Amino acid sequence: MLYFAYGSNLDPDQMQRRCPGHIVVGLGALHDYKLVFPRHSHDWGGGVASVQPSHAATVWGVVYDLTDAHLATLDTYEGFHSPGDPHNAYEREGVYVELTRPDDGSVPRRVRVQVYVGRPANPTPPSRRYLDAIVKGAKHHRLPAEYVASMAATPAAPEPPPSETAPASS
Repeated sequence: MLYFAYGSNLDPDQMQRRCPGHIVVGLGALHDYKLVFPRHSHDWGGGVASVQPSHAATVWGVVYDLTDAHLATLDTYEGFHSPGDPHNAYEREGVYVELTRPDDGSVPRRVRVQVYVGRPANPTPPSRRYLDAIVKGAKHHRLPAEYVASMAATPAAPEPPPSETAPASS
């Protein structure tokens, strides 16, 4: 099954841990969508990505070929239980992306992929750590330089203050 990653699943180390043996098919451009951060993640310390329709915008990412077992693993990570389940953090939807394979010179073509779309809940800016994971993956997969630069320039949530763990003086 083809899956379009646009957030932290661009990070090759994270995808290797989550879906060992996945296959990178090529780069994908999801036209008429923009990247948004509609959900807060305690694990990441800020907002996490989703896509939202937006005329004339494009979200770049990577198209992976996944097994059913890989997809089930991602469903767990993304908080997807079943279509329409009110407890889903993300819905899994079918969309079309423009697939390119920059290394083989092939002509871009439209392919249907699965994509996770976040349900809005407590939108917050992403943490720098989360953005760094996206940028790391975007650079690794050689997404367009201007897109990588825009991801790197995305405003991040303020870092939480250091916890006060110093022992009390007596």
